[in-house]
Amino acid sequence: MRLAKVTLADADGMTGAWSSAQGAVVPPVTAFGNSAESGGCALAAAEALAAVDETWREVTGVYEGDVDRLYRVAFAYQQADREAMQRQLNAGGGKRPLP
Repeated sequence: MRLAKVTLADADGMTGAWSSAQGAVVPPVTAFGNSAESGGCALAAAEALAAVDETWREVTGVYEGDVDRLYRVAFAYQQADREAMQRQLNAGGGKRPLP
């Protein structure tokens, strides 16, 4: 469970960091000057940002999928532990086994 919680916090942190960084990553249109190519440069920068954004979302999506899988595994182990404990209790006549 701890690993799932840490992974979830990391995914949230990645999302938050990217959201915060976007303003610093994208230069304003005025930064490209007023040459004939400035519009094309600004467009290329916007397209690059969109590609990075998509990739970043895919990476964080993988982390979020890992969180789901980690929680499922943790819950499965907890259930298996409960069932094993119940079997031990049943086999021991209801007495709690020593740790």
